[in-house]
Amino acid sequence: MITWTGNQGPSLGPQDPQSLVLKANALLEREAYAEAIDAYRTAIAQAPDHEEAHFNLAAALAATGDVVEAISIFQGLLAKKPDVAAAHAGLARALDAHRIDRFEAGIQLPATDALDEALRAYRAAIDAVPALYGCYSSLEQLMAAIGRQAEAADMRAVAETFTTDLPDALLNVGATMQHPGNLADAVGHHRRAMALAPDHDYMTEQDYLETSLTFTDTEILLPDGFEVMMEWERPIMERSAEIVCHNHGAVLNVGFGMGIIDTAIQRQGVEAHSIIEAHPQVVEKARNWAADKTGVTIVPSTWQDALSGLPAFDGIYFDTLMPPMIPFLERVPAHLKPGGVFLYFQSMIQFENLEAMVGNGLGFGIEMFPFDEVPENHYYRLNEKASDGRYSAPMFVYQKH
Repeated sequence: MITWTGNQGPSLGPQDPQSLVLKANALLEREAYAEAIDAYRTAIAQAPDHEEAHFNLAAALAATGDVVEAISIFQGLLAKKPDVAAAHAGLARALDAHRIDRFEAGIQLPATDALDEALRAYRAAIDAVPALYGCYSSLEQLMAAIGRQAEAADMRAVAETFTTDLPDALLNVGATMQHPGNLADAVGHHRRAMALAPDHDYMTEQDYLETSLTFTDTEILLPDGFEVMMEWERPIMERSAEIVCHNHGAVLNVGFGMGIIDTAIQRQGVEAHSIIEAHPQVVEKARNWAADKTGVTIVPSTWQDALSGLPAFDGIYFDTLMPPMIPFLERVPAHLKPGGVFLYFQSMIQFENLEAMVGNGLGFGIEMFPFDEVPENHYYRLNEKASDGRYSAPMFVYQKH
């Protein structure tokens, strides 16, 4: 029988609920079932919603032959869990409601109240997957033990939908948008993407800043050959520049790279153009690029050190190889002027990035930028082609009202 080994909170004393659960877990492991059952019941009396206590109480009861109550407890836990497929479809619908044909100056992007709720529900669904698997698997064993084979088979079939890689698959929101409510197809998409994903040696942000990069006419490479930036990104960058330069005001770009988007920003014409770049080799290239330009400020720093000293902007673009990205997303609203817009480069649509923007008060729109397949494109091949046979770059545009 599966048991729950999570920790729902700190232990405050020998008789607080979590301490009782930890004590009961130790008793259960020693097969001291009667004492474990008493400890779980005491913990539940103090904390009726303690899932680990309920789950392991059911396991202890099953071990003593009290299958009926064990089944009842597992079914009660399932009744309180979210419908993962419904949350999956709900997020896809909420995102679809924010699609726009094209972002133009003067457009006001809608508020995200409904999307925020869908994202919260989606997080609850992701977090529920391990417990759902545990409950259905346990019910399969219990039903089989009392001769209810058909129900056991049903429980097994449901349990198998909650695969160990489902939570990771749910984080790929591109798969969610392509296969709303279809968990099996979303998992299949995720597995194909992971098989194709470009691999490179793990490195920290500091490792990256100390790494010697290779520059060619068409790309920037890490020592292991992993692409930092590629020429095929140019059309996406040029469209992104049009968006961040919507009012030709003050613009910030984080990550100079090959200078593609910064060159496009210059063509758009802006009042002020700031560039944060941390890698020393790229900083040198950025300074050389900016030498004959006016109104350009190169900030040779990580964004973490630079951002607090910068003013608010009319447009912000973010595209760096290394994390952390989510802390930057959380600070974006404070660095946008009213009407200002923000977007970032992405290939796979990652749930955590959307989640980081929940409740920030910004308007939101999704413009899908289509482009033809590029043989050396190691990123967008992780996604799926649209019905017209082309890939799309998802442009998530946030706007301060």
